[in-house]
Parts: sequence; structure tokens; C-alpha cells
Amino acid sequence: MTKQLRIIVCTKRDLAGALVLNKLLPQLAGDQVMVLLSDKTRPVEKAVPELAEMKFLERDLPMDTIFPLVDMAGGGASPMATFNGLAARHGVTMKTITTINDLETEALMREFQPDLILSVRFSLIFKRNIFDIPTMGTWNVHPGALPHYAGLFAPFRCLVEGGDRIGCTLHRVDDGIDTGPIQGIGWLPVDPQRSLLWHVANSYGPGLDLFIHMLEDMRAGRSSTPLVQDRSQRAYFSLPNADDFRRFWERGFRLYDPKDYMELLNGFLPPGVSVPVDKMVAMAAEGVGAPCCCARA
Repeated sequence: MTKQLRIIVCTKRDLAGALVLNKLLPQLAGDQVMVLLSDKTRPVEKAVPELAEMKFLERDLPMDTIFPLVDMAGGGASPMATFNGLAARHGVTMKTITTINDLETEALMREFQPDLILSVRFSLIFKRNIFDIPTMGTWNVHPGALPHYAGLFAPFRCLVEGGDRIGCTLHRVDDGIDTGPIQGIGWLPVDPQRSLLWHVANSYGPGLDLFIHMLEDMRAGRSSTPLVQDRSQRAYFSLPNADDFRRFWERGFRLYDPKDYMELLNGFLPPGVSVPVDKMVAMAAEGVGAPCCCARA
């Protein structure tokens, strides 16, 4: 008999976070699951035009316009669900939070008594009072091959450095940032015909596959020892600046592509429904002051 687990899944309230949950929650159908959503925005995401447009495409447009319209139309027939649809479809508790290590959130998590915590694209850093709660550990799916691509926007860094594949690392959370022992690394081949947005959204899949496999082993009582990272190979990246994006453009990559974006959105839309992506993004460019991004899409 499969062992039922109590699992807390932590992800971001954005398009990629919704894609993560649509892949993951069906695999946890027999478990007790609570989902915590972060809604964090860093100041630089408003200061750098390209980051402002990425924020619009990943968060503002889906969360403020598309997902509410899908919810109003009733998204039950769609292959993928919005956050509201996911909560209803899978019967999970879902909460949006702004901090993770405060007493209130700690009490919430201790009351749930998780066996395991999984963080994917969460943006909030766990401290020991939280990551020590579950008996089976707190695990992170990081969209970069550790230890080299620690920190933020790892898929972008890989593309700028000329990598031919983007790593996604499953590792245990410890007191550092992206420093914990590694369970495994999955890989997404780089497609020069695809945009940065497509690579970011799809980079988590290989790491989620590793997590699902690890969970199967845990249920069966099989265990493995994660590998300690070689800190001498570590590099830590912050969000890119204008010079970083200049190198990105010089390599011929695109921030966004209408076909890529519609491919990501289509699964959420009821049959026969489409959205005018080009017009929406052109309007967004004026609002965020980033006409260069759309011009190079």
C-alpha cells in the first residue's frame, strides 16, 4: 500500500508557478497537500525594462487578466487549471504569503505537520526554524545546474554563457542559499528558436521529474545520500542588469515570442478561446517603458 504523506509545496504566484503545480499535484493525489504561494517583487524588476516586461508576462497579465477571465468562464474543461482551479480540482489548501520565517507562518506549518516541504520558484529564503520542521527534509528545485548557477535567473545566465542545456537541480535546503547537498540534476536542451520566457517556464520540469522519482523511493523505504556540493565551483548570480541584457541580445536570443507565449497559455484556456497576445504585450511595453523588448521579440 502506498504511504500517504503530508506535503507542503511552496511556489510563486505566477505563470511558471501554475505550470509547476499542474505537473506536480496530480502526482500527489493520494497525499495531504498544502500550497503556499509567494508574491514577491524585487525593486530591480521595475527598474530594468526587460525585467519589468518579464514580470508583466509572467505575473501581471496572467494573474490580473487571463486567470480571472478563465475562472469566470469556468475552467473545468481546460487541461490545466488556474490557482483557483487547482485548489478546487485537487482539494488542496492554498495560501498566498509574503514572509516564510515569521511566527505565524511557522505555526501554520507546524500545525500541518508536514513530512516534507518542496520549494520551487518560491523566492523566499527558508531559515532553520522552517526547513527543520519536516522529518523527510525540505527540498528545492532550482532552475540551474549547481553549484555553478546559484542565485537568480539561472536559465538566463546559462543562455548568455552559451550553454547548450539548462540544468535543474533537486537539492536539500540548508542554512545557505542554493548550497545544500544535491539529489540530482535534470536537463532541458537549449533551443535557439525559443525565447527566454519559454526556457524559464520549461526549466523546472526536469527537476520535478527528479523529485517525483525521489518521492517514489521514499514511499518504498529506499533512501540515497545526496552529494555535497563542491563550493570551489560555485558562482552566485543576482538579477541581470542592462549590460547583461546587452550580451543576451548580442547572442540573438529573444525575451518573448508570441507563439511561445500562446503555447504556455493555451492549456489554461477553455476550448475555442484565444487571447490577443500581440496587442496585450504591445500595450504592456508602453506601460513598463520597455518598447525595446517587444521590438526584439
